[in-house]
Amino acid sequence: MNLKFHPEHPALAGELHSRPHTVLNAPCAVAHLAIIPGGDTGLRELMVELDAAGDTVVDERHHAVNYGALELRWERHTEFESLAISRACSGQRGQRSPVDDLPQGWLERIGGHVVSAALVFVENGGGGCGDHELPEFLGSRHVVGSRVLGDAAIVHTAFADSGDGYVRYHVQDLGMGPDQTGRLVQRLVEIETYRMMALLGLPVAKTLAPGLGRLEQRLAELVMRLDAVTDLAEEQALLDELFDLAQTCEQQVADSAYRFAATQAYGRIVGDRLGDLREQRLDHLQAMGEFLERRFEPALRTCEATARRLESLSQRISRTADLVRTRVDVGLQKQNRSLLATMARRSQMQLRLQQTVEGLSVMAISYYSLGILSYLLAGFIETDRLRMVISLTAPAFLIAIWFLLRRWRQHLAEDEE
Repeated sequence: MNLKFHPEHPALAGELHSRPHTVLNAPCAVAHLAIIPGGDTGLRELMVELDAAGDTVVDERHHAVNYGALELRWERHTEFESLAISRACSGQRGQRSPVDDLPQGWLERIGGHVVSAALVFVENGGGGCGDHELPEFLGSRHVVGSRVLGDAAIVHTAFADSGDGYVRYHVQDLGMGPDQTGRLVQRLVEIETYRMMALLGLPVAKTLAPGLGRLEQRLAELVMRLDAVTDLAEEQALLDELFDLAQTCEQQVADSAYRFAATQAYGRIVGDRLGDLREQRLDHLQAMGEFLERRFEPALRTCEATARRLESLSQRISRTADLVRTRVDVGLQKQNRSLLATMARRSQMQLRLQQTVEGLSVMAISYYSLGILSYLLAGFIETDRLRMVISLTAPAFLIAIWFLLRRWRQHLAEDEE
């Protein structure tokens, strides 16, 4: 049976397996970088240079290279690219970073900016750092940690720069298998990566906050001026100011909408990954989820609140503009009614003047008609009898001419209708 599949079927079917975890055995070390692309030198091209053995696995979003004892995995995400460098460690401590085994200056050639850098050290449960060594190893005395995955491992971190730009994670393997170890490391680096990507919205929110305050104050002043505006020209000027304010606000919404939406999405991913760890609190330390809830969540809420302020301001400006536009329309309607009333009065005056002129026209036409008639009859009728004839026919002339003019005016009115 030959089935005709949708053109996107292979991609859709493979989406669930698009980001497989690395199989890791303790002890090992993993360095993970999240890079926002830029510049002329791409990360993928640099990895091809390391593929001396020709055992590269390539597709549009993934690239795997083995370089000596290192395994390098490149992935393309929506906004950033990630590079994971893993290496097995011979000793129990395994605190040597796999980055140290890369060619000299290789990482410095990567175009773009590193937004997140994490170092994960996985050690067997019997060894590793003691509690007194953890602050020095992690680069901060504010250490957090918890038991994870049903007591299969203990994770410590400080969520802080350890001095070389990397955030370090120390994992004690209490009985994980290679697949479970790989999944745990993947969740930890995703927490670090998406935490930093989410925080990219915080500088945007802080930058917008002062300008938002000024825009809100300006809108409040414009609303207060509404009561004092009585002239149509002033209302039109107020409406122009509101349009300018709306343009500024909408520009800020357009510039920040994607960043705030991404921050919200990345924040949810961090929460999901923390939930996957199934943390159990260590008696003497703050759990990772608790630390992020107190330090990371406020940043997300700041971005969310700023996005809501922008949206609310846009709606308020729209409502105020509608109100002013309505007032302008009402003012124009009043002017139109006044103009129509003036035109009606003028038309009435013209009608009355026309009727007066019609009456004078009847008299004038009758006068000249009778004069012509008297001249025509003067040669045939004596003067005294002519005057009598004119006197008798004058009323008939007046009535006839009035009737003819009236009929003519009615005919014109019917044609106009």
